[in-house]
Amino acid sequence: MSDAASLEGWKPKFDHWVEKAVPFLKEGNPKKAFASYPFFTTEGDPFTKPSKPAKKLRFALITTGGYSIEGPQDPFNPAPIFDGSPAEVRVIPLDVDRSQLRIDHFGYDHRFAEEDINVNLPLDRLTELAELGEIGSIADNTHVVMGLQPNVGPLINQLIPDLVETLLADDVNAVLLVPS
Repeated sequence: MSDAASLEGWKPKFDHWVEKAVPFLKEGNPKKAFASYPFFTTEGDPFTKPSKPAKKLRFALITTGGYSIEGPQDPFNPAPIFDGSPAEVRVIPLDVDRSQLRIDHFGYDHRFAEEDINVNLPLDRLTELAELGEIGSIADNTHVVMGLQPNVGPLINQLIPDLVETLLADDVNAVLLVPS
């Protein structure tokens, strides 16, 4: 079954869930709201084995950590989006001053990420791997998405195709997906 067909079957379950979940969220009870969330599933393996060794690959980083750059970038909207609005994305340059980064995502404990940003934004570790020759290179930009995206429709229909196009234009061969 294609993602489009899976999405078509999932959407009524999602709409029903939204009706039940929004009142719990308004009460400040996300645990109860998400207890019955209808997770999206699809057929097949989403991963592809690389055709060459990591030492010859250009890697990109995508994280759902909700990072943005203090000052030049607006903070992410921290509330879940239930309609068909496109997912927000922030682009973080590899050479960004780490002290300018902020976490806008309220859906996870920031303690460890604040102690070591590489927990969910491993820019320094990827740079080290490239310098050691363990990986070929790193894309100049990291793509950050807000992790709390209950409506997967905009992700499948817009965000993923847009990211794939951007990464292919940058000659990226592999992507490290880091959830928050």
